Amino acid sequence: MQVTSEQLGPCELELKIEVEPERVAQAYDQAYQKFARVTNVPGFRKGKAPRPILERYVPEESVRDEVRDSLVVHSYYAALDQEKLVPYSGPEVEVVTFEDGEPFVFKAKVPLPPKVELGDYKGIEVEKPPVAVTDEDIENELKYLQERRTTAEKVEDRGVRENDIIVAEVSSTLEGQEPTPAKRSLIQMGSNVPGFDDHVMDLKPGERRTFSLTYPVDYGDAELAGKTADFDVALESIRERKVPDLDDEFAKAVGGFETMAELREDIGKQAISVREQEAEKEVERKIIDQIVARSNICFPDMLLEHDVHHEMEEIQEEFKKRGLTLEQYLERTGKSEEEWLAEMKEALTRRIKAGLAMAEISDVEKIDVTDEDVEAEIDRTAADSNATRESVEAYVDTTGGRPALKNSMLNRKILDFLKSVSSIKYGAETGAEST
Repeated sequence: MQVTSEQLGPCELELKIEVEPERVAQAYDQAYQKFARVTNVPGFRKGKAPRPILERYVPEESVRDEVRDSLVVHSYYAALDQEKLVPYSGPEVEVVTFEDGEPFVFKAKVPLPPKVELGDYKGIEVEKPPVAVTDEDIENELKYLQERRTTAEKVEDRGVRENDIIVAEVSSTLEGQEPTPAKRSLIQMGSNVPGFDDHVMDLKPGERRTFSLTYPVDYGDAELAGKTADFDVALESIRERKVPDLDDEFAKAVGGFETMAELREDIGKQAISVREQEAEKEVERKIIDQIVARSNICFPDMLLEHDVHHEMEEIQEEFKKRGLTLEQYLERTGKSEEEWLAEMKEALTRRIKAGLAMAEISDVEKIDVTDEDVEAEIDRTAADSNATRESVEAYVDTTGGRPALKNSMLNRKILDFLKSVSSIKYGAETGAEST
């Protein structure tokens, strides 16, 4: 067997492996012996039929596939031993020559383990985004809570008004097309194509109205933009939105607070807590980005391809749940498939490099999480949440089990270490002093 190697990149090389004809012939003999043990040949017990007779009963392509696979597996691992290589994962194989009486030649792209040469990861300077909550932020959250507790009560003694919710049978005919079948629809007044509400206003349950509308030229749906449609609306019912007042009774209903002042104060505290967490994540991202930029990190293409495949599966599953196609998503975002894939690969490349850098820092700094640490974390979570240990364990099992928890704890420990050896400048709104 002859082996030649070519370095394709820092973490990938190609082996060209040539197997002598005698070994190929031997592989054919072994393949026929294997098929003989499972093939019924009239007049012979299994395994006893001579090869010339057996060849009539075994498809040539099946034997050829068996020989090829056998030669690739045995020769590839023999080549790894000869070249003293430890691959990161399985190879990508290409058969070059496979002819009777000729050497069997194939190429194997071998992914090698990632390589990380860390740059200086201590003393990194980053700025933490300012953390502040304005009165407007609090009012917006109150409006959200108010909207959630808004009810819709059926009314029958009047016509349609602004902000009503109506149920109606609606059909439309777009210019140059056939009419669409009438469809029972729930319609929020104030959120329709311009002009629709004006035509429906004052309509009472049981009444019908027909009218024409021209869609704006910049309408979101290109198939409708600038076109005229005839509408037929048969009103079934009207519901009036009842928006609760923002008073002390509302504060009690929302969270058991005595006054609106207490509710506003609690909203502010929670918002500060959320934004503080977001700011800390931004600091961590900046630190990791600088570490990656300062380091030399390479990994086999196969690692990125695997992550892209996994990401695509998750995205397609999410699209399926939302009744969305990739084409519709791309149209909404205004991106081509090539641009979208390039952005995905860039983000995944950063994630892979960040993970490799953190793993290397963990090794260098001897940062570790033991099984005992994991069990202690489960106990702490149970105590903090006033839950049983069994319920916390059940939750852990549904989110990846103890290995996932251990990995999460390790990442947190590494990030805490990196922040402790970095120089973080704080925004003025936090009121914190620079370190």
